[in-house]
Amino acid sequence: MGTSLVKLQNIVMQADTDANISQYIRLLHDRAMIYDPKEKCHIIRQYDVVDFAMYINYLAVDKWKNFTYADNFKLKLTFKGKGVVEFTEYYRNSKNVNRNTILRMTINSKEKTDIVIDIPATDKPMVAFSLTALDDLRVYSGCYLAEVDDKNIRDVHLSLVSTTFKKEAYIKNNIRLLKENVLCKGSELKDHIIVNIIDNGRTLDKEALECKDLRIIPNNNVGGAGGFTRGMIESLALDPKPTHILLMDDDVLIMCESLFRTYYLLRIVRPEHAKDFVSGAMFDYDMRERQYEDVGYVHKGDASYGPLKDMLDMNNVDSLLRNDKMSERKQKNSYAGWWYCCIPTELIEKNGLPLPVFVRGDDVEFSLRNKASFMTMNGICIWHVGFAGKFNTAMELYQVHRNSFVIQAASGICKDINFIRRLKILFWKELTRFAYNNAEQILDAVDDFMKGPGYLVKLNGEEAIKTHSAKNDKLIPISEFPAEYNISHGDPYSYKRLNKLQKLLYIVTLNGHLLPNIFLRRWPEVIAFDWFFVPGKNYRRRRLIAVNPNDQTACLREIDRKRCFELIDRYMTTMGNYRKNHTKVEKAYRKALKQMTSEKFWKEYLGI
Repeated sequence: MGTSLVKLQNIVMQADTDANISQYIRLLHDRAMIYDPKEKCHIIRQYDVVDFAMYINYLAVDKWKNFTYADNFKLKLTFKGKGVVEFTEYYRNSKNVNRNTILRMTINSKEKTDIVIDIPATDKPMVAFSLTALDDLRVYSGCYLAEVDDKNIRDVHLSLVSTTFKKEAYIKNNIRLLKENVLCKGSELKDHIIVNIIDNGRTLDKEALECKDLRIIPNNNVGGAGGFTRGMIESLALDPKPTHILLMDDDVLIMCESLFRTYYLLRIVRPEHAKDFVSGAMFDYDMRERQYEDVGYVHKGDASYGPLKDMLDMNNVDSLLRNDKMSERKQKNSYAGWWYCCIPTELIEKNGLPLPVFVRGDDVEFSLRNKASFMTMNGICIWHVGFAGKFNTAMELYQVHRNSFVIQAASGICKDINFIRRLKILFWKELTRFAYNNAEQILDAVDDFMKGPGYLVKLNGEEAIKTHSAKNDKLIPISEFPAEYNISHGDPYSYKRLNKLQKLLYIVTLNGHLLPNIFLRRWPEVIAFDWFFVPGKNYRRRRLIAVNPNDQTACLREIDRKRCFELIDRYMTTMGNYRKNHTKVEKAYRKALKQMTSEKFWKEYLGI
């Protein structure tokens, strides 16, 4: 056996992407080029300089060396014209970004031609190139390559699973992109990927959408957990069996290059990373240069879930370097979100299928049960629709917290996370801002968990979501509020402090629930509808206006002493039951784990 040149990344230019992504061109490179559709090339005008040191097109040298057998990196360009190629290495020294030019060379051809350029060896984490046109320079394509021993090249087969529920516009667009760029003749992924669209809404037209390597699989509405599990079961039955199963949300904007990079990465992965999950980054659909998360973790301090890394603007080199450096963090209770997560099939066969929790927490539990490590790479990403600025009480306070207890009990994960403490704190906070429906959903989460695994496996998840969504506060357009409230002049995210005496009064009176109305201010204060909690704004009010500025809606909350004390009575009963019986209930979940994650159970649950 010898050595082969293998591809690591394609150089992405604006015409190579969906139009919705290319409007944020700096993620690709720092200047737009002219596209010639006749010659299918990008033109850099004479004396223009295009720098490819951007999120999608730089080479993460450290990561490729760490995760894979890649060595002796190269750049291949297909071009015509005359220009200068310049390679630069990047690194951070203290707070500064440092740049060193490591190679500059002229390329010149009057005909369309290929050139392979050796990238000088570097011990720096990032390398990128720029092109300066000396005449009009036509660039047809480009890619990074590396030398790899043939014995270290793996045969990889992907099964992509996307679960959808009545989001036809998004999933049909993704199907179109996949057919045009991934499942087509000449694609490197052709015969190495099969796409499974799990249609929980049963609304997609199978005959119109299916093709040789893309299947539409009607499914009952069993949530994301059930949809992805159906996809796993269908994937395990394929011949040949896929080496990896790639889970991806439906309401995302995909870049097909992410699929190719996932494939390139897995082909040459080192044995010590062969069982890692590939965790794709989630970018904000509305602010597309902002990376929200690529790996998350459960926070020990407040038992919440969130990104391992800072939110970063990926249109600058400093963020690119920081992002790669932060990938080295090892954080307990880390997980990969299923908006884009590629899992080795052998782990699913060995450790079982997901838990039947409908939505929320299934990806957390699965990562932690498998003791997963993660590979991330620039350009392996999606743009997620509506993930930010959306607060749904039924999801955030009921579904997430009920499932937090379930996954902790069933799988023995997050042992150092105190979920019950978090709910106690949230309960009293919600009471003091008159969010009685929120407080009720918190208690529902504990009570339903305490019903045990028998309740969970027979629960109709869709009906449960509807039931709890009906308890959400009813928001109406701000424009429909009486003008005298003057809501537009109130900032829901402003801050007001309380002095020590006011803090004491806030606590001992439950923010006025133990005071007569004469001591409370009649005029309402504008507060945030979501997690943002400011006691100084709630203090001694009879009414509060909870505002969601993202969709310009709000609701009026009024102090209700009767409801408050009824909920406190229920709180005492619920917490008493938890203290007395939670150990027994947790043992029941743990005993049921093997059954609830078995293929036999899931086939019955899904009605297969």
